[in-house]
Amino acid sequence: MVLNPGVRAPAPPGGTIRMPTVLRMFVPAAIRAVMARIMPRVEAGTGLRILQEVDLNPLIPKRIRAGEPYDIGLTNPPYAKALIEDGFADGSSHRAFGRVSLAVAGQGAAQGRIMTEAAEIAALLRGARGIAYTGPGTSGRSYLDALERMGLSGSVLPHSHAMDGGVPAASVAHGDYELAIAPLTTVLATPGVVPVAVFPESLGTHIDMSVFQSVASPEIVAQVTDILTGHALDDELAAAGIARFDLS
Repeated sequence: MVLNPGVRAPAPPGGTIRMPTVLRMFVPAAIRAVMARIMPRVEAGTGLRILQEVDLNPLIPKRIRAGEPYDIGLTNPPYAKALIEDGFADGSSHRAFGRVSLAVAGQGAAQGRIMTEAAEIAALLRGARGIAYTGPGTSGRSYLDALERMGLSGSVLPHSHAMDGGVPAASVAHGDYELAIAPLTTVLATPGVVPVAVFPESLGTHIDMSVFQSVASPEIVAQVTDILTGHALDDELAAAGIARFDLS
């Protein structure tokens, strides 16, 4: 019997339900690199094969609502909660995964202190010749909100350029733009760039992500969720730019 991702196998006459060996998981693009490192170990530990569907956070709930099958999802908590309320996800499975700071990427090797004060970040952005950011992503929306809170929309937005997901940091590495706004995870994982600034949490630019399961997910999926939210991964996630947080 061939099992489709996210679908329970029917019980054979007089037998028991066979559990699926292939699961489908939505993964935010911001944590693509660290998930690529972690998931082979999760697969080895559970005996499952996990197909990762990587996309921008705002597009993940749209794909789920459009009817794409899945077993596990990772995205921003407001999207997850809305999916739960509308019956697209299992509320009892909803847990916090990690918080990623919004960062400013510059070209080259790490040099000196990373800026974390709002005033110095404002000066950095005002003096930049060109700034790239992800237009359709959560990081892009957070950046635009931060500019408004900092009173920089008029001075910085004219030389800020919206781009597709995964492109801003790479464009700085290639020398096309001076700075890029991206999740810290993306900056740390992109060759040729380093974080020159990290927005303080007081500006509300951090990107939270939580994990949840489909209402049709088999019980074995909980093993994967337990691993992803377990403390054994805390240090590795922190090194990749992901801090644990409490889901309120």
